[in-house]
Amino acid sequence: MPASVRLDPVTNIIIADRFEGVKHVNSSKGNLLKENWIYDGDTVRLKAARGEYISFQLIISNNSAADLNGIKVEMAPFKSKRGQLNQLPELFLEWAIEVKSTSTGYPRSTLGVGWYPDALIPIESIQQDSAKVKGRWVYPFTLPDFNNRIDGQRSQIIWVDQYVPFDAKNAEPGSYTATISVSIADKIEEIPVKLEVWNFAIPNENLFKASLQQEGFLSRMDEKHELEVYQLFKRNRVSLMDPTYSPVLNTTKDGNMEVDWKTFDARIEKYLTGKAFTADYGYDSGPGYGEPIETFALPFDVFGKHGTPGWPDIGTPDVEREPQNIYIYVDVIRKVRNHLMPMVNPGKTDLTAYLNGLDESYFPEAWDRMVYYGDIFKTEYPESQFRVDGAYNEEAMAIIGGSIDAWAAHTINYNIDEVRKYQKMGIKDWLYGPMLYESAVNSWVGSSTFIDLPLINDRAISWSCWKYGTYSWLSWGIGAGWERGWYDPESWKDFYKEASEADAEFTYRQFNGNGSLIYKPGMVPNVNQPCPSIRLKTMRNGVQEYEYLRLLSELDGNSHRADEIVNSLIKEPFGVNAIGNLDVWSYDAEKWDQARIKLGGLIENKSK
Repeated sequence: MPASVRLDPVTNIIIADRFEGVKHVNSSKGNLLKENWIYDGDTVRLKAARGEYISFQLIISNNSAADLNGIKVEMAPFKSKRGQLNQLPELFLEWAIEVKSTSTGYPRSTLGVGWYPDALIPIESIQQDSAKVKGRWVYPFTLPDFNNRIDGQRSQIIWVDQYVPFDAKNAEPGSYTATISVSIADKIEEIPVKLEVWNFAIPNENLFKASLQQEGFLSRMDEKHELEVYQLFKRNRVSLMDPTYSPVLNTTKDGNMEVDWKTFDARIEKYLTGKAFTADYGYDSGPGYGEPIETFALPFDVFGKHGTPGWPDIGTPDVEREPQNIYIYVDVIRKVRNHLMPMVNPGKTDLTAYLNGLDESYFPEAWDRMVYYGDIFKTEYPESQFRVDGAYNEEAMAIIGGSIDAWAAHTINYNIDEVRKYQKMGIKDWLYGPMLYESAVNSWVGSSTFIDLPLINDRAISWSCWKYGTYSWLSWGIGAGWERGWYDPESWKDFYKEASEADAEFTYRQFNGNGSLIYKPGMVPNVNQPCPSIRLKTMRNGVQEYEYLRLLSELDGNSHRADEIVNSLIKEPFGVNAIGNLDVWSYDAEKWDQARIKLGGLIENKSK
């Protein structure tokens, strides 16, 4: 089954077919389990460039009344007449999450309650071979799933990732074949898989810099899991930002600040240099090998809306501009710049000055502070990008526009005619926030990662950036609620008595998967590493496809053909005109996959 759709493991129905937000959007494609656009009923057929992941799903259904025990799934390496890919297929067992209440504010967009496959558990964590099990079985491969506990489960689903090596000598163009097999007791079923490797590669470096940000998520983590998380996201072409990594500040007797870099460097330097993504740290191969992180949030902050002290702490707004406090702040900026300059290549890593105390602040006093601090960073740390986040109107942008370098523009007011003015000013705009707007109330959050909304959304964000000439996209949250996420998808849930005028219809909020794209290790028996989600893989696919668009445009010397393909899928998302309109892009997964194949074919032909 294609990786672009999700299957309900209880009903064996394609989950996207439940979407009713746009009339007549889902024309019947028949039973995709029997055949579909990558599987003709006999053979799986895939196409991929070097340097990218290609994926598909294997469905194991139980049509008997008895449980299935002792399931074993294996896949051999892809081989051609001239050799084989030196990257083995990566197999994952899909873990389903039960949505019991739909995400608040999305009555038309939601795909409803029920089971959604999302977490991807490396197959090595599942006990398939009794010879390798020491002691008790804690995660045997059964149907229904021994640990997932899905009442009435009809299917287990395997996700298959194949990384095609970036280096041409390790992945010569042409046809490769492999076989994926399922054995239960003495019965074995096999499906042949054919892969055509195109004669081009997408960049090893993640040039697009699509990012997630969550304050404190990474900096408070133990270093083993931190490395695993960074490597997981590097492999999936999404960068991470956490502005709470800060070196120790000590005040000297004369009131100056000294910076102790020992702990900071020991922890962060390997990510800034790219060494964390080499064989030295167990990253043997994959996207971004040897490349530094694409974005890094500098540790600076100010006192503001959250009531927390700044870094460095120079007090509240009424005293921050006193001469001694100006001196301290500027002095620390200079010390940070001088220390990081030999370590960081600003051409590869965007250094972001983001002040959380001024996050989404919509009043003149805050705008004045944005100008004040933005001007300081432009002078004292010109290699950094001073970024503001929020839904700023023309009045606000007229004040702050000349002092900022980057703007995470909330999608609700991403009105492209206005945004183009700021693009021309050189402001790097990032799409930030939800993908769909049934009403203005959906602007509650800065995340686009809902489990119970169409999966296409997580792919469309990168294509939308191409359509609008947006610098990149940013979504809040890396693993919000990742501990309980295995059993409870409501990563954001609150209740309050008096709603504001903007959301007076609701006195509560509960969002499924908001701000969370990975699952914590140690929460499910025998699963001892962070696990990605299907939504993260879908984001990755969108980022890879952005690079297809870039390659075709470079080869053509213009973007005409790339734009034509984008416009066949993307209509007019975001901004005030999109509020209440869900018909902002195609929800047909087959059309998206066909567009990717068309792009690859055009690049292949142009490269000859």
